[in-house]
Amino acid sequence: MAETVIGKLADGRILVLITTSGPSSYSSGGFTYSVATLKKVEAVISAQASGGYKAETSISGDKDVVIKVYYYDYDAAGDGPAIEVAGGTDLSGVTFTLVVLGF
Repeated sequence: MAETVIGKLADGRILVLITTSGPSSYSSGGFTYSVATLKKVEAVISAQASGGYKAETSISGDKDVVIKVYYYDYDAAGDGPAIEVAGGTDLSGVTFTLVVLGF
């Protein structure tokens, strides 16, 4: 897990680059990452995941980002939208990269 300040805006807000691995046992609905560098997260500018996964984020409370993880099931009879990863899935080998804005 690493947090790096990549910029400060004129209004005092801060951009932070976060790189972290996923949990060894994913919880349905997403896992929570608490941003130590900021007092309050205002927005997630970008969220990416390695290994063909898709990351969707939301903000919970002042410092927490909830990361919901999806994959595409191309073996299905009819390819459709992304499917959330099943609870209990080991995502410790997946890298998540976020850019967040806050102060």
